[in-house]
Amino acid sequence: MIVGRCADFILREKADCLRVFIHASMEYRSDRIVREHGEREESPAQRLKDKDKRRASYYQFYTDMKWGYAPNYHLSLDSGEIGIEKCADIIINLYQSKK
Repeated sequence: MIVGRCADFILREKADCLRVFIHASMEYRSDRIVREHGEREESPAQRLKDKDKRRASYYQFYTDMKWGYAPNYHLSLDSGEIGIEKCADIIINLYQSKK
């Protein structure tokens, strides 16, 4: 299993893998950061925007593709709408059904 930046690119030619992108709204992600890690001087939304910018840049540099672009994945899930646990259940069930 490979998790993280560029995993979809690294595994793009492997037939026996499941490429998943998990996303959520800025509001949900900001609220979750505060719940999980507490407040900091910089706003959660700004920290997320900065982190997303670095992720996109890193991904672009190593893959020459756009980060989060749906056709790069088999599945894209909104954890803000579905919930983190449900996303995990969907991924596990889908992966197990492919075996």
